[in-house]
Amino acid sequence: MDFENYELTRRQLIGHGAKGSALLAAGSLLAAPGASAATRKFARAAAATPKKGGTLIFARSTAPTQIDPANSIIAGDIYTLDKIFEPLYITSAAGKLTPWLATGYTTNKAQTVWTFNLRPGVKFNDGTPLTAADVVWSIDRERKNTDGPLSFLDYAIKSIKADGTDKVVFTLSTPWAPFLSDISVFANAILPANFGGKSATAFWANPVGTGPWTLASWKPDSNITLKANPHYWQPGKPYLDSITINYVSNQNQQILQLTGGQAQIIDNVPPSNVASLKKNSNVDLSLFPSWQTDILVFNEAVAQFKDVHVRRAIAHAIDTDTLVEATSFGTAKPGRGLFPPSLEYADQDAPALSYSVSAAKAELKKSKYPNGFSTKLLISGGVEKWSEFATIIQAALKPLNIDVAITTLDHAAFETTFQKYDFDMFIDYAINDISDIDEMASFNLDYKNGGSKSYWSSYNNPTVSKLVEQAEGEFNTTKRAAIYKQIQAIIAQDVPFVALDYPPYIYATSTKVRGFAVNPGGAYRLEDVWLA
Repeated sequence: MDFENYELTRRQLIGHGAKGSALLAAGSLLAAPGASAATRKFARAAAATPKKGGTLIFARSTAPTQIDPANSIIAGDIYTLDKIFEPLYITSAAGKLTPWLATGYTTNKAQTVWTFNLRPGVKFNDGTPLTAADVVWSIDRERKNTDGPLSFLDYAIKSIKADGTDKVVFTLSTPWAPFLSDISVFANAILPANFGGKSATAFWANPVGTGPWTLASWKPDSNITLKANPHYWQPGKPYLDSITINYVSNQNQQILQLTGGQAQIIDNVPPSNVASLKKNSNVDLSLFPSWQTDILVFNEAVAQFKDVHVRRAIAHAIDTDTLVEATSFGTAKPGRGLFPPSLEYADQDAPALSYSVSAAKAELKKSKYPNGFSTKLLISGGVEKWSEFATIIQAALKPLNIDVAITTLDHAAFETTFQKYDFDMFIDYAINDISDIDEMASFNLDYKNGGSKSYWSSYNNPTVSKLVEQAEGEFNTTKRAAIYKQIQAIIAQDVPFVALDYPPYIYATSTKVRGFAVNPGGAYRLEDVWLA
């Protein structure tokens, strides 16, 4: 964002004391020749009052493969699920835990019993009221789902019970620092108990949730249409009548649809297109801060990558400063460690392996493969940046005599392939969906309990797993920070992943779209969105 022009505009608007004068100033700023994108955007926001109605067309780079929140991590587009289903707490656009279906909670002194008060008046989209029994059933279902990749977040829950119709009591097996944040994850969304008396098949054909939207039509790996929930608990919302989410995997095609008027929001804008879109007077370009790290993942079940010296050699060979300079056009920061710097407890002083071809060659000489080897790098097609990353990495490893063949698959096949461990290396992003660092630490580093065998890398360091578990039981923030500092120092030397960059979320919208925002975990709520 152009903060200088934004602040100038803010001062200009504030200078008009009366509301009418401020709006008149906003109108002149919109018409002013040479006004920056930030100036135009701020002026529109100052002059705007939400209005009801209309259909939003959203071109998304990924599509849902299924819509059950309990299996959400394999759902492709997980950020469609939370339009239909909601948890007790959410993470706001500012990255803060926010009461949602619950209004608050109390705990006992030992912090092992948590009592949540449900928000009064909440109904499912079929008109039936939300009760404590629905919460108990839904979260019990998620935590007992052995196939649920995020069920590990509910590890500490010993039991759940309803206290009347409006209170839910969680008893934990141990004090658990990330508990409130864990409850907010989309996998812990609330459904009607026992699928509302339907079979699972019948329920998922016409799912029922408390979210602002209902499912009108959908096919797996394809487009989806959502209609406004007439029983939504926030009065007057959602503003839109409906949303059509079209699956458009190619980034250039997304841009053509936005600028041609066939779409009003696109995700995953290539950094190379940021400057030109900023100049388009019909487009708002937004860079939202993220809890995301683009990573190179090694498969330690493959002999070469089980060798720590090979992993260290590759880490030394990749110049992330040059990589980011070549691909991000100033939008991202170079990768240094697994945890993005915006995430609480991320240690920016962790001793990451620096770029050095001589150090890379020295590490490879210590390995069982001193003369190099041939390998494969798997990427998802349609993401311009990852293709560029792959080409840069391929070139960077040539001086080590590591010959890299790049395999590109469509996104659904890409996810299916690496989740079957059918890869040598792949590029993906690690993300913290919730406000607590434990999700990323567990999912990426705790081989036994994290739900993914360390993000499908098969990295298994018992010391790291023990420290992750220790941090989960530590409520003292100073002590907790010290534990994560230890973890980051160890993995900097073990190199289960190479952190490539810390990107923002880059979205572009029509200037008619108002109220759109993305939280640092990547979720965007659409009940506040309207069309001018």
